[in-house]
Amino acid sequence: MSNTTTDNNEVLFQKLGETWYVFTEVENDFIYSPLPTGMDPKTTKLELFEIIEEHMGKVADHYNTTEKVA
Repeated sequence: MSNTTTDNNEVLFQKLGETWYVFTEVENDFIYSPLPTGMDPKTTKLELFEIIEEHMGKVADHYNTTEKVA
């Protein structure tokens, strides 16, 4: 079961080496994830940001699930 939220989270994009990362805060936890190879937030169309938001939500859900199990 996954929860879907309509809240907008602010994100930070940072390039480390050749990889872009996206950072955000979800429920007072900071999470991050690498963007797919070749994706550049400076040239990516805005529609793709919805996919990034969904991805970060899944990362947060996974983080919260694994932390509760440990």
